[in-house]
Formats: sequence, structure tokens, C-alpha cells
Amino acid sequence: AIVDSGIAPSADFGNRITAFYDFTQGGISTQPYDDYGHGTHVAGLAAGSGAMSGGLYTGVAPGAHLIGLKVLTGTGGGYTSDVISAVEFATINRAALGINIMNLSLGHPPFEPAATDPLVEAVNNASAAGIVMIVSAGNVGTNPTTGIVGYGGILSPGNARSAITVASEDTNYTVERTDDHILPYSSRGPTWYEGYSKPDITAPGHRLAAPAAPGSYLVTTHPNLVLSNGNYLRLTGTSMAAA
Repeated sequence: AIVDSGIAPSADFGNRITAFYDFTQGGISTQPYDDYGHGTHVAGLAAGSGAMSGGLYTGVAPGAHLIGLKVLTGTGGGYTSDVISAVEFATINRAALGINIMNLSLGHPPFEPAATDPLVEAVNNASAAGIVMIVSAGNVGTNPTTGIVGYGGILSPGNARSAITVASEDTNYTVERTDDHILPYSSRGPTWYEGYSKPDITAPGHRLAAPAAPGSYLVTTHPNLVLSNGNYLRLTGTSMAAA
């Protein structure tokens, strides 16, 4: 399940988008779409087949089926209540939809402790129901005032103890790990209120290529990020690392 801005149909997904619900419109079942472009990129990193690139840009699990849960608008914003609704819906319908893993490449600053945060509670409940919850750590690893690396920047729901919270690393486009490093923007722990040790793992998240959503906000506003063939987009962030 991809909780994001949607998933645009693509040759890289084939017929594997098996359900799509739009929570920006109350959770209605509809045809897959993505007017922002972020969710399509995330879905491609997670489960794209690489068909449009001859297998060059293949996702982590190219045989997985995808459930699109749209919670972000065409400009990338959204309501926490819609995210909670989507996570609760996926939890309730886990067996019917065949959801084993849920990806949340989104978040907001923690406005209260994890113990009372409704979004964290929804993530914990989904995890308790047997869904592996993957959440981005956040892109606030740099202090905006000083410009240097800061700590305590883990976003909600990345501060959920039950979630696998993912930081972003740069592989320098090499197979060797000796030159890998954590990007400055990647949120560091500990969590703000509790001092939990987060994030849990790191994964490549720098300038990754995945399917572009035709006509989406990211494609039209940032054409410099679109690869020459027009089918793929390069994005950077813990969102990509989580996927």
C-alpha cells in the first residue's frame, strides 16, 4: 500500500495496481491517478518493473501488487486526518486487499508525544495487525538557522516505535559501501519528546530514477528532473529511501 499522492498508471506497473482509493475525496474507489507525481515515483522505487527502461530502473519488488491510497493533493499538501483515515482503512481491509507492507513517505513535525499522537497510534495499530510499516525519517536534518546538521528532527509518524523509519544515504553510484554517507538533509534522531533511537535503517535516497507521472506537478514544474526519455524522474529524499 502506497499512502501518498497517488499512482499514475505506467508500463512499469502493468496490471499490478489492484485497487485505488482517493482520501482527498473522502476515500472513494476510483481509477488510479497522480496529479502531484510523488506517489508514482515512490511506487516505482518500491515495485516498478523497469519495463520502460529495459530493466535499468527496476524497483525493489517488481512483482508486488500495489494499492494506491491517495492522501496528498496536486501540490503535495494534505491533511493528517486523511492519512489517518487511509491507514485505518488499510488496516481494516488488510486481508481483503492483500496488504502486507505499507509505505508512508510523508510526515509532519511532532506536535505532541508519540503516546498521544493520533497518526502514530494509527501506524502502531496497523503494525499490530500485521502490516510492516515503512516510514520516511524526514528531510529536516539541517538546522535552518545555522545550516549545520542538527538532531531531533524525526517527523511523525517516523517516531512510531513500531515503524521501520528510514534515513537517506548517498551511494555515490558505486557498489562499494566505503564511500556511502548519510545526506545532511536526512533527519537525525533521537525523537523529539521521547528520545527514541531513530531512524532504524538507511537506504539509498539520492537522485533516484523512477517513473514520472505524465502532466503532474513535479514533471511540469521541475522539467530539469525529468530524464531525457520523459518516462522517468530523478528525486532525492528520505521519501525515496523509504520506498
